[in-house]
Amino acid sequence: MASFEIGETVICYATIRDANGVLVDPTTSVKITIKNPAGTVLTNDVAMTKDSQGLYHYDFQVTTGYANGWYTTRVTAVDGTRITKQDDGFEVVP
Repeated sequence: MASFEIGETVICYATIRDANGVLVDPTTSVKITIKNPAGTVLTNDVAMTKDSQGLYHYDFQVTTGYANGWYTTRVTAVDGTRITKQDDGFEVVP
């Protein structure tokens, strides 16, 4: 579990592979949603940045006013009619 303090940047990563384990880019999109400990959506289906084939990231700045606790992330990759979701998270500490 990764922990971050106010002022730090959380880099959220996504790795997309096909059924054979080969890195692939979904044809439609790779987006991320982040929720705070109370369940309030802070980013909603925001496009992630492509680093290379099948590798994506999103930078989330932890700013003053964010509550301490566990933040959840959900990456959604859409490839035509196939939708894949991956949940993760990080902790904000004092």
